[in-house]
Amino acid sequence: MDRTEISVRHMLAAIEAPLYDVGVLSNRGMLPGLDGIPAEAVLARLSLLKNRNARGSHIYVRPTGEHRYTALDDLSETSLALLAGDGFNPCAVVETSASNFQAWLKHSVVLPKLLGTFAAQTLATRYHADPSAADWRRFGRLPGFTNCKPKYKRPDGLFPFVRLTSHSGEQYPMAEAFAQEITKLYQEREHERETKRLQASLSPQRGPRLSNVTVERFRTSGKYRDRPAAADIAFCVAAYANGMAQDQIERALDDEYLSRDPNPSKKAAYIRRTMEKARRWAEP
Repeated sequence: MDRTEISVRHMLAAIEAPLYDVGVLSNRGMLPGLDGIPAEAVLARLSLLKNRNARGSHIYVRPTGEHRYTALDDLSETSLALLAGDGFNPCAVVETSASNFQAWLKHSVVLPKLLGTFAAQTLATRYHADPSAADWRRFGRLPGFTNCKPKYKRPDGLFPFVRLTSHSGEQYPMAEAFAQEITKLYQEREHERETKRLQASLSPQRGPRLSNVTVERFRTSGKYRDRPAAADIAFCVAAYANGMAQDQIERALDDEYLSRDPNPSKKAAYIRRTMEKARRWAEP
């Protein structure tokens, strides 16, 4: 077993996943046909990867689909020390060039795409990683191959090897706490964005006149198609922002009640919940 195979085996074990995407990038673009393959298939293609790498292609890897990992790029030794000191010990560290590292963090749960990108961006900011490389499906360099960037070409015409400097494969100690923190931060950010968007769209200069603020208008809009409950909340936010009286809002929801169930208590509970949610959104 050669050094490249040993490095690749250790790397795949450290970012364990059912399937992997392997990136083979040349000046002609990405080589197709290497997405969604198991670890053994990656190992079976090492000869192909070595051949492409020798001809100048960059070799990358990532888990397929949504996963438990975040890859941070362009880290210094100082940043790695900060990560470990804060309880974010990487499950794998790859030295891509002299004193330049990529770190893989193993979360306690699979992060949905948008939350995964938000987590990567937050960590990149905190630990001085490359923000342009922070997203949920970032490729990392596969160790055991050379880094073919022209700036790293040595006087002898060769390129330095990408080295796997650690590969514990373990979840970092702060994983559960961070999952809760990042979920809360993401929800707060989205709430703030939606509030600002609604306030901007309903400002006196741009907003609809009160006569145009109707339940039907929101339920038939493209944004809320097939989401009538969300349309009702948006209607209430618009109504509050434009000074509609509370009893008028209640009557509008009552007249256009969603459910065919005539139960008065259920109807009243739905209207109360909807208006309460809208009031929270409309608060400055």
